Amino acid sequence: MFKKIEDFAKEKMKGEKVTGIDHAIRVWRGCQILAQGKDIDMDVLHSASLLHDISCPIKGRENHHEDSARMAEVFLREIKFPEEKISSVLHCIMAHSRYGGPEPQTPEAEILYDSDVLDFIGAIGLVRGVTRGFEWGYTGDVFEAPDIITRMKNMVIKRPLYTEKAREIAQSRYNFIDIFIARLRDELNFEK
Repeated sequence: MFKKIEDFAKEKMKGEKVTGIDHAIRVWRGCQILAQGKDIDMDVLHSASLLHDISCPIKGRENHHEDSARMAEVFLREIKFPEEKISSVLHCIMAHSRYGGPEPQTPEAEILYDSDVLDFIGAIGLVRGVTRGFEWGYTGDVFEAPDIITRMKNMVIKRPLYTEKAREIAQSRYNFIDIFIARLRDELNFEK
C-alpha cells in the first residue's frame, strides 16, 4: 500500500524542486525519529508524510494543506486505505502547514508538523530557501542574504515545536544558521 502512496506522491510532485518527493521522504524519516518511544500510528504518519504537499505543484502553496488533504482523501479511498485511519491522515495534512490550517490535535499531527518545520531549517533549509529564491526569480544582491536569512530564521523560530526531540534538533540547526550568517558576513566584508 505504501508503494502505491509513494508512487502517487511522486507523480503528483513531479518537477517540484523544493517541496517534492525528496522533501516528503525526508519528512517521513524525521517523523520516524520523532516518533521513537511514542505510541504512534505509523501507518497514519507514513501516509500523511508522503501526501502532505501533493497539491503544491498543481495548485501552488496557498491553501496547499486543504488542497492536499482533498486530493489525499480521494486517493486513499481509491486504494482502499483503512477507512478508520483516513480522517487521521487528513487531520495531519491539514495541520502541518505553518501558514494556515488547524492546530495539531494528535501526536501524529504534532510529529508531522515538527518534522516538516525541521526540513525548513539548518543546512537543508538554507539550500531549500536558495532554491525557492531562484525558482521565484529573486534578483537581489548577495549582500542582502544575511538579513534575509535572519528574517526567515526569526519567522520560523517564533513557531512552537511540539516534541522535545524536535526542539533539540531545531536548536542545533538554528546554531548552524547563526554560524553560517556570521561567516557569510565575514566573507562579504573580506574579513575571512
